[in-house]
Amino acid sequence: MAINIPFTAQGSVPRTLFDIIRLEAGQGDLPKSSQLLGASLALYGLGEAWEQYFEHSLPGSLIYGLLTTALLAGITWGVMKFTGEMQRFTKTLTALALTGAVAAAVFGLMHVLFSIALPPPLPTDKLLRFLLFPVFVWNAFMFAFLYRNAKLRPIPAFVTAAVFVLIVDAVMSPLLH
Repeated sequence: MAINIPFTAQGSVPRTLFDIIRLEAGQGDLPKSSQLLGASLALYGLGEAWEQYFEHSLPGSLIYGLLTTALLAGITWGVMKFTGEMQRFTKTLTALALTGAVAAAVFGLMHVLFSIALPPPLPTDKLLRFLLFPVFVWNAFMFAFLYRNAKLRPIPAFVTAAVFVLIVDAVMSPLLH
């Protein structure tokens, strides 16, 4: 007798998200749902705000979360308009927001673990930047993969994803100071 765990059920949102993170599924496997889109955008915005809250004020972090969510939606809308695939907008933005939320959660959890393990007199920030660089690259590759599945050619997909991640992490984040 087979045991069906909802997480591993084929076609479930968590399973599809897991497959997208492993770069084995695309956004086309997600259901087209405005409620799922709204929830994923909220998770993405809160995840980005949580990422910034370790070093910035709560209001600044929340504004950062809103701005990065708006930027993600705007860039995705532009890509979908450029490729003529507006029917894929909801699924693509949902997948981008969900994978971005997962990356933000990994970033936040690693930040919490290392700040507990290595108290402030130690060079925690430098070590964290070094250890979180793969999460930064992973996020860019997930976004590039999803933009590629949205019918954007490989190089423009990677450039779009890299520029988005760089704008969010290297330009917008320092502006909060």
